[in-house]
Amino acid sequence: MTTPPPSDDVPNDPAPSPAWAPPDATEPPALPSAPAPAPPLPAPAPRRTNRFAVIALVTGLLGLIPFAVGFVIAALVQTTRRDEKGKGLAIGGLAASLAWAAAVALALALLPLDTSGPSARKDGKVAVTDMRPGECFGEFEETATGMYARRSLCTTRHQGEVGAEGQLPDIPYPGEKEMTDRARTVCRERTEFLDRSRYGPDLTLYVAPPDQEAWADGKRVATCVMVYKGSGLLPAPLHQTMETTTRYTPELAPGDCIKKWDAHGDQPLIACTEEHEFEVLGVYTLQGDDYPGDERMEKGVLERCGKIFRKAWGAKPPADVLDSTDINFIAPDGTNWEAGERLVFCLIEGRHGPLKRSVVPH
Repeated sequence: MTTPPPSDDVPNDPAPSPAWAPPDATEPPALPSAPAPAPPLPAPAPRRTNRFAVIALVTGLLGLIPFAVGFVIAALVQTTRRDEKGKGLAIGGLAASLAWAAAVALALALLPLDTSGPSARKDGKVAVTDMRPGECFGEFEETATGMYARRSLCTTRHQGEVGAEGQLPDIPYPGEKEMTDRARTVCRERTEFLDRSRYGPDLTLYVAPPDQEAWADGKRVATCVMVYKGSGLLPAPLHQTMETTTRYTPELAPGDCIKKWDAHGDQPLIACTEEHEFEVLGVYTLQGDDYPGDERMEKGVLERCGKIFRKAWGAKPPADVLDSTDINFIAPDGTNWEAGERLVFCLIEGRHGPLKRSVVPH
């Protein structure tokens, strides 16, 4: 039997075995793994809008100009320091405030003077009865309908000054002549101290008593006007032209600041920017022939001084003064009454010690 020839489909050699490696051979080093991807950066926090900027815009749009300006300043400072949003809002509030201010100024410029009564005229002069003690004026004139002048700053050269107001008795209207005589007597008493001004010899007293209509409305005050008749004009308020630094008690006027009350009559005045015990709130004259007694005197004076207090500040007095229930006063006792003294002084004291500024409106 013959052996068939080998087929081309069958390999002559057995299947190859895996490659051999010597026993001390090491595996090839592993390749380092790829680094993990970096985490994404956090999104930046949104910038806050400054709250003062928002308030500045709102107050500006409402026309609350002093508040708006304050909030604008605070907003601009804080947005810069804190990197906050809101500068545009603050500037918008400032622009609105300026618009309001311009509108108010324009309205005042176009507003006609009230000519419905004798107190104001088209030429800008006002009745001296509308001025308060310490106000200065120029272009004074006396007419058949009253006395008129143009208001002026006392720090500029001026013609005169309202020296005082004199309280008149609460009686039926006595007629024009008697009213004028009573007013002149009261005003002479209230302004006599100005004779000691270095301009005193050239000061002339004019008296504006209330007319019958004003009397019927409850006005019981005479206006005491000092007009300078000398050469040139007055350079300063009259109280700054006095030759002494003290005043007799009857000479005191609202706004005078007293370092410490002197019971002997000379009151040491002091600049109101320095510490002082009292500031004069009001002065008025008592009427009547018989002394009312200590209890009635105190009750009546407290009531009257309280009215002056509320007239000055209403329900919101300065925070550094005592309220109307604790107001101090100087009034005549029985002995002083018999000696002819009738003046009452309403005095303001500090709530937390001596005052360091002027608090009385004048």
